[in-house]
Amino acid sequence: MESRMNVGIVGLGLLGRALAGRLLAEGHRVSGCDIAEAAREEALRIGVAVHADVRTVTGDADVVLLSLLTSEDRRALLWGEQHMAGTLGAGALVLDTTTARPEDTEADAKRLIGERGARLIDVCVVGSSEEASCGKALALVGDSEDQADYRPLLAAFTRSQYFFGAPGRGNRAKLIVNLVLGLHRLVLAEALGLARKEGFDLAQILDVLKDGGAYSTVMDTKGPKMLSGTYEPPAARLDQHAKDVGLIIEHARRMGARVPLSEVHRVIIDDLVAEGCGALDNAAIFKAFSGGAV
Repeated sequence: MESRMNVGIVGLGLLGRALAGRLLAEGHRVSGCDIAEAAREEALRIGVAVHADVRTVTGDADVVLLSLLTSEDRRALLWGEQHMAGTLGAGALVLDTTTARPEDTEADAKRLIGERGARLIDVCVVGSSEEASCGKALALVGDSEDQADYRPLLAAFTRSQYFFGAPGRGNRAKLIVNLVLGLHRLVLAEALGLARKEGFDLAQILDVLKDGGAYSTVMDTKGPKMLSGTYEPPAARLDQHAKDVGLIIEHARRMGARVPLSEVHRVIIDDLVAEGCGALDNAAIFKAFSGGAV
């Protein structure tokens, strides 16, 4: 794969713009589109060539990156009114960062290769948009490493890449990782809520937690937000993780796995979203324990 490429990005939200910024910094040419005007304007500001029509984005692209919210969004994009699949020829490469239902990714990859000869590969990003913008995220890839000639492209926004052999396997791994990350945030929020009731200095308690065996990197990234109550601008939204928790529980049931902690998590996070906190950073899970709900 060429060292400098034309990359098309469909979905210019928090993560899509972070990927675009990294790719531009590496010298790639980036075009993109998004249904949200605010996202398009922000992308223009960082140098993305923004287009209204997805066909314009994919037409000249060596690689297409998708950064969408759900499997349903991807299917509508590929085979709905915009019919992006129709713009893809044999050998086209679509790298999808969407945290999607694994079975949908498997089915969509099979359909795309069968109908168009194009490859759909789940490239799930572990890390917030801030981490991706610094090149510190991880990539969980539903492909074989020996086929990944696009790996240098992933290295622009990830520090490590893990390959799981087949479409959908990256999505499955991402759900496992998101389960742990979400519960780390929940546990930290609960602990700080108890410390607050006890009258402790929360900054001091956070220092104690970070200095011993209780430490997790969530304390670095989300702890300060919880202490200050500053949840905007979001690095990753609470409602996005609510969607992911739903996928985790759905997938666990399909696999016959028990996830009782995630069941509790879903109730707490869904209540916050219902109260209007969904657009806030996912550190706002602390509102459930701090008396700071909307």
